[in-house]
Amino acid sequence: MQIMSKHDPEHVLNVAIIGAGFSGIGMGIALKRAGIDDFIIFEKTDGLSGTWHDNTYPGAGCDVPSHLYCYSHSPNPDWTYAYSRQSEIKTYVEDCARRFGVTGNVRLKTPIAKMHFDDEAGHWVLYTEEGEKLCARFVISATGPLSVPLIPKIKGMETFKGKIFHSARWPDNLSLKGKAVAIIGSAASTVQIAPAIVDKVEQLTVFQRTANYIVPRRDRAYGPREKARWRRVPFLLKIKRAYMDISRDVFSFRVFFKNSMMSKMMAKAALRSMQEIIHDPDMRAKLTPDYPLGCKRILLSDDYYQTLMRGNVDLITDGIESIDEDGIHTQSGREIAADVIVLATGFEATNFLAGLAIKGKNGLDLHQRFTQRLSAYRGVSYPGFPNFFTLLGPNTGLGHSSMILIIEAQINYIMKAINYAGSRALDVREEAEMRYNTSIASDLENMVWATGCNSWYKSADGTIPTLWPHSTARFRRLMARPDFNDYEISSVKTPAP
Repeated sequence: MQIMSKHDPEHVLNVAIIGAGFSGIGMGIALKRAGIDDFIIFEKTDGLSGTWHDNTYPGAGCDVPSHLYCYSHSPNPDWTYAYSRQSEIKTYVEDCARRFGVTGNVRLKTPIAKMHFDDEAGHWVLYTEEGEKLCARFVISATGPLSVPLIPKIKGMETFKGKIFHSARWPDNLSLKGKAVAIIGSAASTVQIAPAIVDKVEQLTVFQRTANYIVPRRDRAYGPREKARWRRVPFLLKIKRAYMDISRDVFSFRVFFKNSMMSKMMAKAALRSMQEIIHDPDMRAKLTPDYPLGCKRILLSDDYYQTLMRGNVDLITDGIESIDEDGIHTQSGREIAADVIVLATGFEATNFLAGLAIKGKNGLDLHQRFTQRLSAYRGVSYPGFPNFFTLLGPNTGLGHSSMILIIEAQINYIMKAINYAGSRALDVREEAEMRYNTSIASDLENMVWATGCNSWYKSADGTIPTLWPHSTARFRRLMARPDFNDYEISSVKTPAP
């Protein structure tokens, strides 16, 4: 794989993309397909695929069906499983980047630390962590909301003499044979890690703060005949993908409305599924949520409950008091010895654009703005930040379907914005951004996410800056029709390439 090293520092790039995951590579592919080659994708790690490069923990995989979790222009008839594993998704992204000629536009191990808009020149100035200066007319952040691990503050954590790490930073070649392993957290990554390591460890302890609704994933391997049929008749894959897409919008999305019948039915089914496996009344009580289904992320697993019933597994719902050199102390006084502690504690999902200092027109600080209002126009544009766009920005997340659908809708929107701008600068109007987000906030009040449970969907002030309160079809219709009257358009000194 050929990867770019350096470029001419005097050259003003047409487009700079930050992040080489599904969003960044997808944006690069769109630029290539449009005949635009003057762009660089800056990636802080040493590989492509974003979250699928970072999250290499045992059992890592996707909880969206494989045929819906891929680019619409690049269906894959050869997915091994109905729900793909991390390594196969990573390979898919790398193959797409290579096939569309994007790898030559990628700079690995090049984190962007800060950027500002040059009011006089009319372009963006970016600086890498090493101090290298770069300039670009358009900047697109494709870092995503699940890229910065959330590290809990636990007394004494630094004194632990064993290995302690976040699930998204799993050490290479780590042996767990005969070890006592503690997992702090019981959500999406834990339901994958625990079944994958239970046969290797001597003792596994899972610390659960809040019970989750877990529904069967019903994963299976695809057979050679199925794959051959999809290769011979690609249209069948389009039909399969369309069915998955539409069914999730028509049926699955309904569970997220407050007090919906669909939500109550699904909650009963999830609890019934748990009770068929878990017979102990005390364990059932620990695993029964006290909030409406959908308020927190709904988890998918075919083997997590079975794992909890194993003789070498303990589920603890006591709060954690501290960590010492030998293990974990709970608030009830229990001492849990551990050789390895895994922090399966999620990500700073509401800390958008973390680690990147951004200043727009007249020195306007984007993160300072976020302290007052964490929002964006259609999830992509911010008043006072001309020609700057985000993929998977505020209020674009989904609870029921594939984020690739959102990513592609935003990519198409940004491509239209770039073409419309030409040699000019587009800056969304403050009133347009506020009007849009007032409507979003009103719609969010109808959703189960706005009820009382504590989840990563919410920011510290209780608002919900993460999720889109409608179907994916509605989002795609919205993004397919840009209203450039909502933008201020100004000429710039930097000529278009």
